[in-house]
Amino acid sequence: MSKAKVLPLNFGKSKPAPRAFICEVMRSKRKTLAIYISHKKVVVRCPLRTTKVQVEAFISANQGWIEGRLYEESLRDKEILRIEQGAKIFYRARERTIVFKEGRKQRILVNGDEFVIQGHKLTAAKARVQVEDFLIDKASEYILPRARGLARHLGVEHKITEIKLRKTKSKWGHCTSTGVLQYNWLIMLAPYSIIDYMITHEVCHLLHMDHSKRFWNQVEAVCSGCDHYIDWLKQHEHRFWF
Repeated sequence: MSKAKVLPLNFGKSKPAPRAFICEVMRSKRKTLAIYISHKKVVVRCPLRTTKVQVEAFISANQGWIEGRLYEESLRDKEILRIEQGAKIFYRARERTIVFKEGRKQRILVNGDEFVIQGHKLTAAKARVQVEDFLIDKASEYILPRARGLARHLGVEHKITEIKLRKTKSKWGHCTSTGVLQYNWLIMLAPYSIIDYMITHEVCHLLHMDHSKRFWNQVEAVCSGCDHYIDWLKQHEHRFWF
């Protein structure tokens, strides 16, 4: 892997001051050039014999697209969930304000536009643990019985060996060939329709261990309009990770 520093680019609708960024150039046995942007980083994947001049020309030709993506990422970064007093939390498709409340009893209350975290001598670290426990409890109460109930309805409950709740770095759900269903408990921040789609998606993998047309037909039969839920999750999922 080699690194090439790219000239400063103006990005954003308001034309902020130019800022330089580092572009990682990754050469491999591929045949074409491609640009990927993730976590504020620009990566160019290219064939082994691609020259630095060719890479820079490719970046220049795609400058507008890069600027747009970097701007989108800067907006998303502002919406990343931070568990702290006064921060915003996107819970059940509604933006609410996190409020720390002193109290001997640890609990979380959702009251209108407020997401109240109550505890003794609360800190951001303590509040984070409480939110994690809150979401795990919600997932246990909601996801586990509904996943088994749907599997029973589809006649595949016998294929389930275990249902796990686990916070992962990127996946919302997973189904193994051995019948282990796994759900990311952060999904409990989403509306119930989105949660139901995720439950459906993984349970349907017990019938079809792929993303074939038969699989998607089965998902659609259970969860009508699932394309809408997929699009919604892609648009808002960055607000659930902490």
